[in-house]
Amino acid sequence: MTQPALCKSWRPLTRGMVVDVVAPSGRDCDPDTVERVKALLESWQLIPRVSPDLFGEHLLCANTDENRFKQLREALLNPESSAVWCLRGGYGCTRLMPALIKLKVPKISKLFIGFSDITTLHLFLQQKWHWQTLHGPSASQVAHQRIHADNIQELKKVVFGKLKQLVFSLSPLNDVANHTKRITSSLIGGNLTLVQASLATPWQIETKGKILFLEEVNETAYRVDRMLQHLQQAGILRQVQAIVFGDFISEKKSNDEALMQAVLKHFAKAQHVPILQCTGVGHGEANRSLPLATSAEIKFSKKQLTVKITN
Repeated sequence: MTQPALCKSWRPLTRGMVVDVVAPSGRDCDPDTVERVKALLESWQLIPRVSPDLFGEHLLCANTDENRFKQLREALLNPESSAVWCLRGGYGCTRLMPALIKLKVPKISKLFIGFSDITTLHLFLQQKWHWQTLHGPSASQVAHQRIHADNIQELKKVVFGKLKQLVFSLSPLNDVANHTKRITSSLIGGNLTLVQASLATPWQIETKGKILFLEEVNETAYRVDRMLQHLQQAGILRQVQAIVFGDFISEKKSNDEALMQAVLKHFAKAQHVPILQCTGVGHGEANRSLPLATSAEIKFSKKQLTVKITN
């Protein structure tokens, strides 16, 4: 099978570079978060740039659609900054897509970091602008140290170009995964809900020949199964090379963890491509960085996923 062309890489950050902090989705409920993020970036010897109007009145999101789009556009297109880091996930990126998709593709790509609802922007940037992106912890998570310290250090090494590849341990979930030797392709995906939300839109996920990564949080097992069935029936899984499940974290009030794992395994057994699981990427206290749209290799004998950072 012909391998998908790799997207444009981002430059590693160096001392004194500008990082735009944006809030294209939800609003962080801690009023001290922005100051913490600024202090964090300054401690990394980077220059934070945050709009004074980052937050505004909106029923569901961090600001109005118009203001969030304006700030995101400025961050993505401004040649003075080298990275865009999303404050958090939540809800709201899909509301920006009709305006975002009209923008002219910039000549220079830059580092883009986020996860969860930010999956929407990852898909857009990879498929329409052909950027490599980083599925990684939000600025709020890191500033508040809500994830493991080694995950924060790994992120720092990645963005500063100190790591050229990341290795993830995998667990096979179906027999096909036990009878495959190696797959080399690129990764695409993110949060399952947002991948499903892309269907029948101008930014619908393009999975042909790729390794599809999926993770989810606070969804019941039956809703996860329904979304996976939707992807399958919509043909999204027809030409993937493999599927890698990240963390699927059940609602805290439920006792759904065992059922969730059973649903993933049941789904995997019915598929004709290798399906594997990788813990520590998603919405848990462990949230490792996962480069997307770059070269990735699954070595089934070692049960490892190796993702290269090609900057």
